Amino acid sequence: MIFVKTFKGYEDKTAQLDDAVNEWIASNNIDVKTIMAVLSHEPGGRAGSGDLLYTVMYGADEPIP
Repeated sequence: MIFVKTFKGYEDKTAQLDDAVNEWIASNNIDVKTIMAVLSHEPGGRAGSGDLLYTVMYGADEPIP
């Protein structure tokens, strides 16, 4: 079965998000089907950077937290 897991980070801290996704994949032996990314910005936002979302589609018998 195909499942989806979403990871959220910040566009100016991509290495941290990459590390979290890679660690999850490696530690759970994930059968990755595809990874999609999207960047969102809030015009005039105080943070100065946008949210970065990675959506991982993976094959498994049940969802993996």
